[in-house]
Amino acid sequence: MSAIRRFKQWLGGKPSLKQLIFRLDVFCRKLDLQRKMLEKEASKSRQKAKRYRLQGNMDAVRLYLQHHLRFQKWALSVDAYRLRIEGLQTQLRQSEAMGDLAKILGQLNAALGGLKTQVKVPEVAQLVDQIEGNLRHFEMTQEIADTGMERMSVSTEVTDGEVSQALTDLDQEIEVETGTALPQPEQRVSQLEEEIRRLKEES
Repeated sequence: MSAIRRFKQWLGGKPSLKQLIFRLDVFCRKLDLQRKMLEKEASKSRQKAKRYRLQGNMDAVRLYLQHHLRFQKWALSVDAYRLRIEGLQTQLRQSEAMGDLAKILGQLNAALGGLKTQVKVPEVAQLVDQIEGNLRHFEMTQEIADTGMERMSVSTEVTDGEVSQALTDLDQEIEVETGTALPQPEQRVSQLEEEIRRLKEES
């Protein structure tokens, strides 16, 4: 059986193209909710980092700044893929030619795969699995889609440099709010070493 014939049979089965578009709409709404939850987690992590910075616990500060940046990047990635999927959803509504439809569905499959790979959040993976369940016959759409399928790439890795920059930004924010300069980590270590040396001399 040819790929075109199998594709037509798939379109005639369940879910229909209309149902698929509706489910994509629900899927995008859920992605937007996940974005908001990730942004909330990013904000909570930054507040914890700020509290630990005031206490001078630098290990905890860096840990929570990493979490802050990671959740922030995940939120951005979710939103980027959501916008991409909404664009493909619009194209699905307007598609007429069979080849165009297969190409759009192939790009949708690639976007879903990218989202699941980039955002390591169980809730997002579960959402993707649900929508992919409606696209389990993608191999037949890809047979007639262009091989050079467009792929998105949104970096969600957190580097040491980004954490250091986030720490600098946090320090500046605290200094503006409190009107006092915070000791740098190196200065704090020197102060502790000086205190230890003084105590030894006194004993």
